[in-house]
Amino acid sequence: MARVPAEPANPALAPPFPRPRLERRLPLRIRPALASDPARPDLTLTPRTEPAATREGIANLLTRNWHLSTIYQVQSGFPLTISVFGDTANSGVVLGENPIRANVTGQPVFGPGTHTADEWFNRSAFATPAAFRFGDAGRNTVYGPGLQTVDFALAREFALAERARFQFRAEFFNAMNHVNLGTPDRFVNTPQFGTITEAATPGREIQLSARISF
Repeated sequence: MARVPAEPANPALAPPFPRPRLERRLPLRIRPALASDPARPDLTLTPRTEPAATREGIANLLTRNWHLSTIYQVQSGFPLTISVFGDTANSGVVLGENPIRANVTGQPVFGPGTHTADEWFNRSAFATPAAFRFGDAGRNTVYGPGLQTVDFALAREFALAERARFQFRAEFFNAMNHVNLGTPDRFVNTPQFGTITEAATPGREIQLSARISF
């Protein structure tokens, strides 16, 4: 049976512990940044109403049994990082993964004339860093356009016979035909930088349907 060596009576006589080896590391620059999908206001309302029927013959026939449902959605814009298209720093990164960021010039990001499809933000607020250099722009520091949509549906069921029924339904998507802009171009060294060339949602769409059940 192996014997465990006893601890020395005088701790000063104990052999010194080896000191940990220190490695020299490059300084790490930490900047505050937002998450890719931060929690921001997002509101969805879905009221449903049934118009009251009147007691006057034809008016009663035209107004009763209608069902109206609505969806109103409001959503804030998503964040984006102002970057450089391509590996200008020669760091070996893949496009779309940890991109090379742009430089900040100090001018306001959102000034007069911004928040449009032609210039969502001030393009002069950012600049392309020199070759083999990294930019100092923060991550997810610019927000894109928000979104608003109103959808509603109008439906009614008619009795054709004892066991036969006819249902009519009209659905309106983006009923107000509101233009919801897409994500602006975030690459500082491209001609389309800061512009929006597509919509996030389609225009007004109307869908009519009918069904006979028996």
